[in-house]
This record gives sequence, structure tokens and C-alpha cells, in this order.
Amino acid sequence: MASGNGSGRSRRIQLVTSGLGTGYGGIGVVSASVMAGLAWDNDVALWTNRTSWVRAVRRALLLSEALLGCWRNPPDFVFYEHVHLAAMHAVLPRLRSIPYGVFLHGTEVWEPLSGRRREALERATILISNSASTVRRSREFNPWLGPVRITWLGVRVPAAAPDVRSKAPVAIIVGRLVPGERGKGHDSVLGAWPLVRRGVPDARLVIIGNGADLPRLERRVRREEIPGVEFRPRLTDLERNHAYESARVFLFPSRQEGFGLAPVEAAGWGIPLLGLAGTVMEELFPAGEGAVLVDNLEPAALAAPIIKLLRDGEAAAALGQAARQRVRSVFQEDQFIERLRAALLPVLP
Repeated sequence: MASGNGSGRSRRIQLVTSGLGTGYGGIGVVSASVMAGLAWDNDVALWTNRTSWVRAVRRALLLSEALLGCWRNPPDFVFYEHVHLAAMHAVLPRLRSIPYGVFLHGTEVWEPLSGRRREALERATILISNSASTVRRSREFNPWLGPVRITWLGVRVPAAAPDVRSKAPVAIIVGRLVPGERGKGHDSVLGAWPLVRRGVPDARLVIIGNGADLPRLERRVRREEIPGVEFRPRLTDLERNHAYESARVFLFPSRQEGFGLAPVEAAGWGIPLLGLAGTVMEELFPAGEGAVLVDNLEPAALAAPIIKLLRDGEAAAALGQAARQRVRSVFQEDQFIERLRAALLPVLP
């Protein structure tokens, strides 16, 4: 391992996260990639915020873990995967003199920040974000925000992808279903789906995701008798991959994503994307590079491109190939790791 501090030993880096991997949602996936990047030439350990525990208990446990860790083996650098976790940095005296970084993901910084959360960002040695869109909107609420380094995320891309021309007319939308995140576009898609079915009578919509808002959406489908809709709340990684293999188009008309790992994953499978202009989708997939961007979420505006992609296999295949090429050239996991390591060079040379 390399010595990064002139002392002849590996740097000790503490990654503070709620968990690693798909079981912890998108941030868990990002955390696993961050871990891989930091561990390349550093000694990396974890402090974990156990989100399944009662808040007071998990907070006390995290602080105790950090206090004990700093006492036994103080880190050279701390990297927080979330601004709420970074708020603990000023709480423990032994941490205050240690440089640290914070990852900005999206909605958690799309509101006015104050108290320890603002202090955590103002005093951070370095701020990293997943997109320019995240930073731009963060500054709308927090104009005091300092410099932020952009590191687009990355995913694992399958070696081969099925030809969408051979697929049934299936559209999928993926995301957590919680009342506070209704800007992801599920209701808008359901509003447009009867029009889609008129244009493509055998079209199916598969809604993948779970959360407290799922029963409401299910009731809406029953009440309005929206045809061809299937809910799939829980999927294993293998089942998710099968869903990508079976889909003709991926729907992502979201206004509240700082990046959006799911559409990037889908694009890696050669699936054409539908997104909303003026959001991060326009940053990640400029026009013609794998995505159709609609100007608004009115039913007719959404339905028209969905119908075209479900009807026209050649158009869907061409757009899907462009999406896959975009991911292969820009959004693979090892490319994210390279960007992250480059961004951290000023503090981890």
C-alpha cells in the first residue's frame, strides 16, 4: 500500500455510511463504490449508521463507535456519505481537527440547511457531488455553499444486452414509493397510461419499488381501472436484471433525483430512456444519446414518445444502443472510481 502522509504507513480513512450494497438503496451502492476507490491504496474502515434501528439508539451507537475508534486509532481523513452523518463531526472533540469530506446526493441538500448540517458543509475539507444538477439546485437553497467537485457515478455494465426489437411492449419505472418522493413521476405515468394503451393495446407497465406510498398507487390503479399495470415491490438483484432484460423502455420522468442510478443501469442493458427536460437526465443523457426528453408531464406529452418506442422496434433499438454506448464510455463503475480519486487528490495526494 502507498504511504499518503509521509510517515511510511498507509493513510487511515474512515468511511461513515448507512451500509454497503444494494440492500441499502442507491446510497448503499454508491458507498460500496466509494469504499472500493478509497481502499485502493489506503487503510479504510467503516463506521455504520444502522438505519433499521431506532434513531436515538443508532445515533448513540454511531457516536460511541466513532469515539472509541478515534481513541484507539484516529483516522487521517473521514469521508461522510451523507450530510446528516457529517453533522456528527463537530460533536466529538477528537474529530474536529481531522480533515473530512462529504458526498452530496440530491434532495438532502435541496432545502435550506442550518445548524450542524450547515456547519458540516461549511467546515468540510472537500465536498463531492454526483452531478452538476445536484449542486445547482443545492445553491438555490444554500447560496453560501462552497466549491464542490463533480463526480458522476458509475454502474456495472453487462457484457451483452438483448435486442429490444425482440421484446414485448413493456415499460418499467423503478424507484422508492414514499409519500415524500412523489416527484419521481409515478402518478404522471399512471395518468398517461390509458393513452398509451389506446395506442398499444397490449402494452404493460411494470412499477418496481416498495414503500409507504405503494398502497395508494395500487388503490388508484384499481379505482381508475388503469389497464396493464403490474406492481413488483421487492426484487432480488437477479430479478431486477431479468426485468431489464424484458423491458422495451425505461421511464424516468423524475424531478427529484440528483443522479439516478436506476436509469443508468437500465441504459447499460441497452434500454432506451424517457426523462424530463431540465433535470439531471438532460445532463447525463443529452438529446440523441440514449434518452427522449419530454418538456412536461401532461398525459399526452408523456404518452406520445412511449407509444413510439413501444411500437417502433427500430427506433427503440437505435436509442437503446446509444444509451448503452453512453454508459460504457462514461458511467461504468471503474470510471466513477477514477473520477472520485482524481477529485480527492487535493486532500489525498
